[in-house]
Amino acid sequence: MKLGPRELRDRARQAEEQYRHCLLCAHRCRVDRTGGPAGRCHEGTSVFLAGAGLHFGEEPPLVGARGSGLVLIAGCNLACATCETAGFSLLRRGVTECSESQLAALFLDLSRRGAANLNLVTPTHVMPALLGGLARAAEHGFDLPVVWNCGGYESLEALELLDGVVDVYLPDAKYGDDAAALQLSGCAGYTAALGESLREMHRQVGALRIGADGLASQGVLVRHLVLPAGAAASAAAMRLVAAVCDETWVNVLSQYRPVHEAQRFPIVARTVRPDEVRFAVDAALAAGLRNVLVDGRRGAPDSGARAGQPERRSLLD
Repeated sequence: MKLGPRELRDRARQAEEQYRHCLLCAHRCRVDRTGGPAGRCHEGTSVFLAGAGLHFGEEPPLVGARGSGLVLIAGCNLACATCETAGFSLLRRGVTECSESQLAALFLDLSRRGAANLNLVTPTHVMPALLGGLARAAEHGFDLPVVWNCGGYESLEALELLDGVVDVYLPDAKYGDDAAALQLSGCAGYTAALGESLREMHRQVGALRIGADGLASQGVLVRHLVLPAGAAASAAAMRLVAAVCDETWVNVLSQYRPVHEAQRFPIVARTVRPDEVRFAVDAALAAGLRNVLVDGRRGAPDSGARAGQPERRSLLD
């Protein structure tokens, strides 16, 4: 974080004003959340956690030898029919309400345990509370890099308040097609919101920077989960990401499983095939993206070099 405790506290106060006419994500509900759960996320002003700890399953630049300080936040501003964490993200099972002081204590504990960063998972809908926790933690010396692990459906109003707070943005690029985003995640105008969000993220932190220790100190890393039968419109999503910055790191994820309410939609009612993952990787390379990971690993499936073009490879090769 670049901001000190006083500046963080000021940002937290500014963010709290959003609770009265919420514009914290691209749904732009403009509802008053101070009286209790409201809006598309059905959230009030409290923050609930599903868990926290050192995590080694993130991308290598976020983990290193120490692990990422993962904080799993309940609730979500999306409503994905295929959500693999629906238990706490959408149904809010097994979650615990946390005060600002408890959040600060948790952040400080992760730092003392050697976390490489503070990885806030699905944070946008409760950003004011998290900023308050960060401000209090900073008053006690907290200085870990902050990772904003989000769904890509953000608002400029929210992102501008994070300028100087977030070091690494970790957004999803879920879809390259608005109809699919609306049907499967309940998000209108997803691609425009994603493009606008990525441009603002890059304005703030730029392309991913890796230190001598192999850890990301700043930048944007995008995740794209491949869906069956091209449901995520991967090629269009990759072109959107590349249009913002062709140096953006993209992690193509192959682990999709038909969970939660996926069986309601035949197109996503099965797992993905290897050829569908290769198609997404090919699409990333064809779009001009230079830094492509597959499930966080070095290299990519053998997609074959194109005639007359040099083969692009992961930065980690």
